[in-house]
Amino acid sequence: MITEPIRRCAGCGRKTGKSELIRIVRLPSKQVVFDPRLEHQGRSLYFCPRMKCFETLMRRGAPDKLMKSTLPREVRDAVISYLSCTESAS
Repeated sequence: MITEPIRRCAGCGRKTGKSELIRIVRLPSKQVVFDPRLEHQGRSLYFCPRMKCFETLMRRGAPDKLMKSTLPREVRDAVISYLSCTESAS
């Protein structure tokens, strides 16, 4: 039986399957991108698809600590837009 990798939300700390979380990735080129479909490889941080978790991880400075990179404004705006759409659809 193959099990899904477990990851921890950088916001609330909940451990769950990787497919239940979304992530931000620092690519080998040092570019930081929002990766909701888990397509890219690189240093990343995972978080629950909830605005509260994203706000918490930003307040804690998680991108700087976990990815060793600051989060560009366009990535932050893309995450907020994505979360706004998914939360309003629920």
